[in-house]
Amino acid sequence: MKSRIINGKSCELKNGRLYIDGEWKFMKSGKPLRDYGNAAQIDELISHLPIIAKKGYTNLALNCYWHHFDFVGDGTISADIQPLRRLIDAINENGMFASLSVETYGVGGGTLPAGFWKSHPNAVAVDSKGEKASDTEYAYASVVPSLFDEDYLRCSRNFIRNIARALSDKDFLYCETTVEPQYMGARYLDYSASAKKAYEAWCAEKCVNAPEFPKTFPVPDEFVFDVCWNTFRGHWLADWVNGDARAYREGFGDKPVWIASDYLDAAEKTMAARVGSPMNFLLNLTEPDILQVNWSWHFDERRPNAKAYARVREVMAATGRDWAVTEHMTINGTDYFPHEMEALLRNTIANSTNFGWEFVDIAVDNVDPSKEGVVVAGSFKPLNFSVYNNDWTPKPSMAVVDDRWEEWMSEILGD
Repeated sequence: MKSRIINGKSCELKNGRLYIDGEWKFMKSGKPLRDYGNAAQIDELISHLPIIAKKGYTNLALNCYWHHFDFVGDGTISADIQPLRRLIDAINENGMFASLSVETYGVGGGTLPAGFWKSHPNAVAVDSKGEKASDTEYAYASVVPSLFDEDYLRCSRNFIRNIARALSDKDFLYCETTVEPQYMGARYLDYSASAKKAYEAWCAEKCVNAPEFPKTFPVPDEFVFDVCWNTFRGHWLADWVNGDARAYREGFGDKPVWIASDYLDAAEKTMAARVGSPMNFLLNLTEPDILQVNWSWHFDERRPNAKAYARVREVMAATGRDWAVTEHMTINGTDYFPHEMEALLRNTIANSTNFGWEFVDIAVDNVDPSKEGVVVAGSFKPLNFSVYNNDWTPKPSMAVVDDRWEEWMSEILGD
């Protein structure tokens, strides 16, 4: 059981559920994707908060991209933080919690400050062919940093620490590390000089009989799929999340904070590339309080992704960890179909601890629907990524949630 006072309310994480002033609350969390260093975008979102609150949202997760706040690239806060502070106050005034999220990676829409790459051009990840990595998987073309690079880790954690320190007088329901922690799923990472250094140090302590780091490219399959190498990669990925979580806590000082982290369990054929050993990732994930499963729905097979929750539950049973188990992006506006919602939502009810659901993007696009997309948070996204139409009516998949909310709550809470 973990207890905190948040916005004057007594909040407990108990048996994976959230209790507010002694009453179990199933959270309806939303992520409005905006540039939170941009005062105009924040003002627009503030004007929409009464609508969002009326739709029953109880928590808004604010995903702050590193490059929107740091114009140098060393983790310092260059942008005016006051509009974000004003937004947090407005969220609370509308009866909702705020949660703080960061994006410090280069896969899936995130990008790093240009100043970082100017100062540290060799911090880029290298794939098994010896090529510098960019985000070809999600077609953003952003440069992918090496998770083993000491300059990247130092600067990105400086940003996390500094934004937490700048907001340390505010109350957050939780603070979330970078979404979908992974190397990449469509290419094998990372074979940079920093990866070699980290691997050899790990082997000296953990696995003295591990194979030698390859000297030439392309890296042979025997090493790419080696058990020790992928155990190391899973362990290191967990340490990346743990280190970011500690940076949050250092920034908040003596103020307690709950940490949320995603667990990405996608198509099994991609898992070695994404996380190395998924079980070693989970076993070494020591800092989070809330674990957000991604791919609760198997996108290829269009069915519940049972293996994701099974791995999480196995680790919880083995370690005694009391994670609140929920989902990252229970649904978004682009990847789901109305006829799937019954099976999808009931799968989350049966396998999570029923902390709540998360919906992305909940901010309407407010652009001409004849256009193909819009630039949000510095990246292009398709118009249909929002779960709402421009008039705030729910799109068909989201309608299954919103139009039947009382029915779902009765099923979950047993009222």
